[in-house]
Amino acid sequence: MLQKSSWNVVNSAAVRTSISGRVTLVALAFLSALTLVTTLAAPPRADAQTGRTSSPWSPAAETRSVRILGIGEFSGALSRPVGFQGELRDGSGNVRPAGGGPHLAATVEKLRAQAEDSLLLATGDSIGGTAPEAALLGDRPTIEFFNRIGVDGAGVGRRELEKGADHVRSLVAPGCVTEQDCRVDPPLPPFRGAAFPFLASNVIPSPESAPTFPFSIHRVGDVRVGVVAVTAPSESLPETATRLADPLRAIDDTVESLQFLGVEAIVAMVQSDTVHANLDPAACPEELTEIDLVKELNPAVDALIMGASGGPATCRVFDAENDERVVVAPASHGRSVTVVDLAVDPSTGDVIRPQTSVFNQTVNLDIAPDAGTEELVRQAQAAAAPEAREVIGAADEAIERDMDADGESPLADLVADGQLHATRGRGAELALSNPDSLLTDLPAGRLDYAALHTVQPYGDRLYLVTVSGEELHAAFDHFADDIGRNGPAVSSNVRYTVDLGRPPGDRVTEIVVDDEPVDPRREYTVVVNEFLSSPEWDGSVLAERGDRREAGLTDLDALRRYVAEKGPLTAPETDRVTVIG
Repeated sequence: MLQKSSWNVVNSAAVRTSISGRVTLVALAFLSALTLVTTLAAPPRADAQTGRTSSPWSPAAETRSVRILGIGEFSGALSRPVGFQGELRDGSGNVRPAGGGPHLAATVEKLRAQAEDSLLLATGDSIGGTAPEAALLGDRPTIEFFNRIGVDGAGVGRRELEKGADHVRSLVAPGCVTEQDCRVDPPLPPFRGAAFPFLASNVIPSPESAPTFPFSIHRVGDVRVGVVAVTAPSESLPETATRLADPLRAIDDTVESLQFLGVEAIVAMVQSDTVHANLDPAACPEELTEIDLVKELNPAVDALIMGASGGPATCRVFDAENDERVVVAPASHGRSVTVVDLAVDPSTGDVIRPQTSVFNQTVNLDIAPDAGTEELVRQAQAAAAPEAREVIGAADEAIERDMDADGESPLADLVADGQLHATRGRGAELALSNPDSLLTDLPAGRLDYAALHTVQPYGDRLYLVTVSGEELHAAFDHFADDIGRNGPAVSSNVRYTVDLGRPPGDRVTEIVVDDEPVDPRREYTVVVNEFLSSPEWDGSVLAERGDRREAGLTDLDALRRYVAEKGPLTAPETDRVTVIG
């Protein structure tokens, strides 16, 4: 697959562009963007509206079509993840397998072949994930994959920020010169860093910040397209992380710089929190159109690609100047690719928004996978194998995932204990865990990363959700009829009772935390995995209510830490759930 990016070489000390017949104005963009540190006056904003007609346009010349492709929250998913992270629903509600690097590469190539000119963007949270080939090789295979499919620019999300500026710098400029020095992951080819820029318009420049650019300018055919990108600040980021400014103000200032440089076609990428429960790539959830970053976005932005929005979405909204704007969100883990076909007036560079089309293409498995990417994945898995077999800890006995008569799983209880152990210092008071996320028993004997990943392969992020005691009780009632047989797994400081004689949704009669009954008026901070706190879980109370923030690690991270620090492990007593009736 040919590299089609207009960004050829990125180096932390200098920016070099060597493109036949095309120029990427990133160096100039960087210099002009230094003015962003001294905040410019922001233009007035107004809420986005969906009930009015876009301003008419009379064609003065034939328009040029520019295709913008978007990937969101890839999370190192070179291999198609198991479970819901490797599936997507169609408009009829049918679940179908989707994603995986080889099929994503083939889908991108097919979408590119349908258009004369195109640009491929990734919104952020591209790295991370728990698959051994990504987690144990420092995200280098993910960057190599992005180079291969021709990513033109990648936003910076929380996973990039959590891993720190030095880690991102190592992905941009690995510091090697010779082929032998650059070959750090045999049998993978030499790693020479990202062939695309990391973009973050609201990063506050400093020597300690991640090596990012506030925007990029790409010549796509004979049209110049400006790209801005922001990520919403998060309380879960470590104190030493790259600092972030207000995202809306940063976009205002960056757009002003782009327009000063004569760029009128502008695409924005926003990495946000989960905000909707939609799983249909063609639908437009109201929750997405109502968030401030969408409603108050600078009207000069012609298209918005949302990342980490909770699932796919395809929307059209009206900006403050009553012009229609597309807002589109790709599904995470490479399950869909957003497609925005901008109609550009070549005489002015302006986007003719009424003629812009948009859709979300599911990465189906009925397309022939890209053979080169299949080989890349095979090499990455082979390169990760030695470290995947390094011993982390041990278990004195096999710990079973199967549930007893009360719907309690020893392994699920142990996982909940590990999640609370890993997040106590971040404010967690109790843990809820999903037994259905475990695929096998935890084996006896020495435990390595490969064994833990086999047990818990999803790589769900952990979230800290602060709710009232009343809301916590509602969450237990919500989960009690759906997880396993009778309810969620809980940490060792929790006891609860389920009465099967009561109607569904009202079966949990008592919850005790740290030997005290739950107080309906008191606040509690519970740590849960991404699935239990996601809108994808049929309207989870923990997704809809309370203060929800990322804990800064995944469920597998927590299990790995627990095995290393609390081993050798034994099966906990299954005495946390009492079932009546």
